[in-house]
Amino acid sequence: MGGPQLWRYSCQQFLLQRQSDLGRQLVVSECEGLRKLLDEHQCLLLARLGELDAEIVRRREENAARLLEETARLSTLIMELEGKCQRWPELVQGVQSTVSRGKEGTPLHPAPKFPELEKRIQDFCEENKLQEAVIAFLVDVTLDPNTAHPNLVLSQDRKRVRHRDTPQDLPDTPERFDRRFRVLGCEGFTSGRHYWEVEVGDKTAWALGVCRESVDRKGEKSLSPGNGYWALCLSGRGYEACTSPLTPLHMCVCPRRMGVFLDYGAGEVSFYNVTDRSHLFTLTHTFFEILCPFFSPGFNAEGTNAAPLILWPVPGLREAQSLP
Repeated sequence: MGGPQLWRYSCQQFLLQRQSDLGRQLVVSECEGLRKLLDEHQCLLLARLGELDAEIVRRREENAARLLEETARLSTLIMELEGKCQRWPELVQGVQSTVSRGKEGTPLHPAPKFPELEKRIQDFCEENKLQEAVIAFLVDVTLDPNTAHPNLVLSQDRKRVRHRDTPQDLPDTPERFDRRFRVLGCEGFTSGRHYWEVEVGDKTAWALGVCRESVDRKGEKSLSPGNGYWALCLSGRGYEACTSPLTPLHMCVCPRRMGVFLDYGAGEVSFYNVTDRSHLFTLTHTFFEILCPFFSPGFNAEGTNAAPLILWPVPGLREAQSLP
């Protein structure tokens, strides 16, 4: 085998080995990401099942206490009847009196049913299936710098956005927001189901969701379905779904990471608290246009809301795209 041919053979071997190494890294990365998701999901499910178990035990103890009370009442009535049977002259009148008292008590009934508890268990199972389903529709969303308001700073990888007090010197193009501190994702959706997650941390103000690609980028347009936005936000008023009028949301656990699930065909945009894996709100509409993810980190507020919104990467997806 000649020198050039041997050199080409060595290069091919090196490239094959490199592809194998990258494939191995991809498998490890995907498995680690899935393992983390499964671990978090397991902890959540076990905690919620523990709550349901505690509720079932509480209901069982309440029912047992009622049965003991009923048994004691009937035992008292039986003792009275036995005593009165020994006093024949008073039998008729006494028995009638005792029977009347028995009717006034709480009647015996079959074992009680708890439809609301059964519904909670059913809802839990359905929600669990939905949470498993949304993971299959993860998309790798990136920010579009051409749409960002001049006061918004994007990271180099276009995964983070924060607000700064002074605007940047950027061209005022038709696609750029000029009054509201908003930025769109590069991705546009016209069908299918898509899910992405956003780190909100301990920020005091933000907004996120989806919007029509054709939304007016100029002026003071509020976040509402009528203006082409399906969103959820946090402000000084608290958490709200951006309906018209706004719908207040009450959180058991403040979210540090939010999930957005778009089901284009069903006309639904759902929001999830990834921190405790709970469903927060679903907005519905019949979609005909291109929809884009949208984000707003809110005002910097003298440093009290300076942290960025962070788009979480999809485990293994970017590595797969970089393979030769």
